Amino acid sequence: MALLLVILIPLAALAIYAVVFDLRRRRRGAPRSHDVSSAARTARADADAHGASGLSAPGGIPGGVGGGLGGGVGH
Repeated sequence: MALLLVILIPLAALAIYAVVFDLRRRRRGAPRSHDVSSAARTARADADAHGASGLSAPGGIPGGVGGGLGGGVGH
């Protein structure tokens, strides 16, 4: 029984802390998550604004996303 209390009391405290932390964050208006799609949209808009397509390797060498033509770290 004592072992059960040793496990349940910290778990309950952790759950209460998590709820309070979440309520504080929401009240402050902090961003809820890092949305990958909005990050991709921002990157595309930045690339368009700078005149780059973002799909070729540096220097206009064809290779698509990720390069694939050697060079770089580990090659």
